[in-house]
Amino acid sequence: MIGRFLALCGWLAWQAGRPVRATPLRRHHGRAVAVVAVVLTILAAVPFIAPQLAPQPRDTAVQEIFDGVVTSTGTWIRLRGRAFALAESPTDEAGSYALLVDEANPLRAIAVRTEASFTDPPESVGVEAFSGRLVEVPVTAPEELPIEATVAGTPPRVVPDRIVELDPVATAERTVLWPLSILPALLAILLLIGARVGYPIFRASKVIDVLAAPLGLGERLPAAFGGRVGPSIRELADPGAALLLVRRGPKGNLLTAQPLGEDGGLAPGPVTIGGSWTAGRIGEVHTVSETVPALIIRSELVNATFLFARTAERDRVAALVAVDR
Repeated sequence: MIGRFLALCGWLAWQAGRPVRATPLRRHHGRAVAVVAVVLTILAAVPFIAPQLAPQPRDTAVQEIFDGVVTSTGTWIRLRGRAFALAESPTDEAGSYALLVDEANPLRAIAVRTEASFTDPPESVGVEAFSGRLVEVPVTAPEELPIEATVAGTPPRVVPDRIVELDPVATAERTVLWPLSILPALLAILLLIGARVGYPIFRASKVIDVLAAPLGLGERLPAAFGGRVGPSIRELADPGAALLLVRRGPKGNLLTAQPLGEDGGLAPGPVTIGGSWTAGRIGEVHTVSETVPALIIRSELVNATFLFARTAERDRVAALVAVDR
């Protein structure tokens, strides 16, 4: 499962850098993936940053106005409470007025003025958020209030020298749409992991087919390769076809690799794998869709990963190479 997960990360990074590989900047495809990851990180941060840029009123309570904590004329504030329409103006100025009873302390209230009228009956008035500007003006406390605006018949104390000029539309409280950040943040993490591990994923293995006999003289075995085989170079994500065979050398049998031509073209000459020093490592290559036996071979002319259809085929070739167990 870990190999398949890493393969998925590598595949995403490989796809992100694929457009760059078709340009002269193909050597910098890793940086292109990092740029995409950075862009996704910025997109993930937008839902957190954007709300901070929008101005917000000061959240306060009516008691703070009484205590003198918030008194400056023009201060933009937000109050939560219930607004009960007033039949008469509590000031000398005309307008549509209501008494805003504070949610936190129902025995504290402040008069508010708005261009629209309050039409809800007292029994249906609920707690809402109101935003507006403080205005300094003498206020006369209303003599009669609906029972819903009182506490067991006790009327609230009204701010005597301030009212709130309400905004046409109450400013909503700041919210962070964090679910919008999940997808770009997850993709950025997967791309960074994929850029680190590459694609496909090779994972070493110690499990071998002990019954597999070494490839014999004259035998041929088809395989795919990614890396360098003589003058032929292929990406492991887009492997090329090769034919592995054993031929007789001056000091014994030699393992050779014959890259096959594409589209009917002329195939390069066979490349000797053995003959001097060789090193190998057996394992498996994980892709998004499959897991195949693989053998990494390093020698003077070869630096490639060979892919096989079956584990036994891989181990027959590995028996001819000094591999790490």
